[in-house]
Amino acid sequence: MDDLEFRRRLFAEPNSQDPQLTAATSLSEQRSQLRDEVRQLDSKIVDALKIDVPEDLAERLLLRQNLTVHQQSKRRHRWQLAAAASVAFVVGITFTLISQRPDNLGAHAFAHVDHENDFVAELNEHVSLASLNYKMKPLGGQLAALPGDVVYANYCDFQGVRSLHIVMETPQGRVTLFMIPEEGGMNLPSTFTNDKYNGVGVDKHNLHLALVGNKQQELKPVLDELSRNMNAI
Repeated sequence: MDDLEFRRRLFAEPNSQDPQLTAATSLSEQRSQLRDEVRQLDSKIVDALKIDVPEDLAERLLLRQNLTVHQQSKRRHRWQLAAAASVAFVVGITFTLISQRPDNLGAHAFAHVDHENDFVAELNEHVSLASLNYKMKPLGGQLAALPGDVVYANYCDFQGVRSLHIVMETPQGRVTLFMIPEEGGMNLPSTFTNDKYNGVGVDKHNLHLALVGNKQQELKPVLDELSRNMNAI
């Protein structure tokens, strides 16, 4: 199993016990480390989506129902207000669950950079423009020029969408670019940040371009140059 297939299957099913994937993982310490990191990320996402339900929730709901059945007509208006409050509570819980999902491409890009940083930190595969354009071809885009030297370019998975992960040396330092097809229902903000990274994004020729760097880097000039040099095919 080559590195691309290994990473594709690992990102798709982090906890798979498939013998082929297990054997491929054992071939190198780097693969084992990547598997552990991806599993940790998957576990954190699952934990973030968990909301504890009060132990007495069922009893409280039954009590509410019984009280409502026996209310007198003169208190019906109060019951309607209580029902509206219950609906608002459910809507609020639903919104919380949705907002915690990693459906924002910026947050997903940060997770990719953070968990592959050690792998690509010292890597330099000297990727040519022709080679990069060959990898971009299935995504429907081509670049006429680059704002820096490409040290790494390979496919990755964004919520089941096959995308391209590119690392470049630029005048602003080493930055990471993700090219993600506009599918899968996710959105890309023009700027995004967390306590460790900054990011900028733009949509171009049916692709989301997400550029990630550290807090000190000016990313917009790099993204603007990429956007100017990018053509559809």
